[in-house]
Amino acid sequence: MSPEALTAQLHATIPLTAAMATEVRSFDGQRLEISAPLDANRNLHGTAFGGSLATLGILGGWSLVASALDALGIRARIVVQHSECEFREPVSADFTAVSELPAAEWPRFVATLRRHRRARVAIETTILAEHRTMASHRGRYAAFLESDSESRSAA
Repeated sequence: MSPEALTAQLHATIPLTAAMATEVRSFDGQRLEISAPLDANRNLHGTAFGGSLATLGILGGWSLVASALDALGIRARIVVQHSECEFREPVSADFTAVSELPAAEWPRFVATLRRHRRARVAIETTILAEHRTMASHRGRYAAFLESDSESRSAA
């Protein structure tokens, strides 16, 4: 799915993403970038609202897992099981979440999902603004294989 199509899907299915004006910037099969403008996510201090930063971290990991499974032809329901965000300093500019697949864990996650129809994976996300790390997010995502994906995921 293209970044534009994923952005449209997020806005249509998760209304908060439209309110935050999120935009999927890129997905290369291993790494996903999603951004949000400061203006739509500003708090009373004129900096980014912590909830927006945490939400973008969750969205980055969720979108990465969904996109990577989609690229394999695997249809699964994905939910966040655990989320934690560490804020390093106030964000006073547009911000971007960068999520990467865990190279060692990903093949095991996919194999477990195919075999047991459910699996969990931890995704690390870095939240950047002005070329600096402003926050870090760690999420654990649970995936549940959809019943009609069995034939598509055999490839």
